[in-house]
Amino acid sequence: MNDNQGLFLLAIRGTLASPTVEAARKLHNSTAGHPENVAAAKSLGDLSHMVYVPMEKPKKGAGEFLILDIWNNVDGINSFFANPTVQEQAGQIFTQRDPVVWTAADGFFGYEIPAPFGMNDRFVTTARATVKSVDEARKLHNDSMIKVLPKARKAGILSHRSYFRMAAPGSPEALQYFAIDVWMSPDGMMGYYDDPDFLAGYNHMFTAEADTGVWMHPAGTWSEW
Repeated sequence: MNDNQGLFLLAIRGTLASPTVEAARKLHNSTAGHPENVAAAKSLGDLSHMVYVPMEKPKKGAGEFLILDIWNNVDGINSFFANPTVQEQAGQIFTQRDPVVWTAADGFFGYEIPAPFGMNDRFVTTARATVKSVDEARKLHNDSMIKVLPKARKAGILSHRSYFRMAAPGSPEALQYFAIDVWMSPDGMMGYYDDPDFLAGYNHMFTAEADTGVWMHPAGTWSEW
């Protein structure tokens, strides 16, 4: 079961404005990653800030960019991003962006498994879609995830977490589901997602095909915490 009910996930997915990822790195570290901005974010409840780019190289430009932040205070999120300077700097990093606050999906099976020594690479997959109903999705998800867990671990998974969009109860937005898986190797990853036992749950949870992504840490030193 999920144990992070008091935490909030801020996911920002968008397109980088810089011509290259290296240029984006320098801009990120001088704006969002500037020590003063980092201190301000931390003081308002930002516990973790991680950045990712797609595994597949973009055909042009720097491509997409994903920020995943864990906060312990939703008011802190609102206060931090109400700052005009923060909004201006975000506009410098992205040409377009979609920031969404997510809360842990209550009762959805999730886990974190230690990595063997020396397995230090990390790859992240994301899936976002609208569920038909939370109760139905919970049962389909849990039946499938529990059944395929040994296969997932054999394929190299480290963690699986489920979230729902923070929105008014009963609204369509409140039915938006977001999953994050972390892997130590991409080798068995795609085979796992094609497994019939996995698809038996996921294929029936959503009203339409999920928007997915496969991400990795970008090259170079990025300001993270």
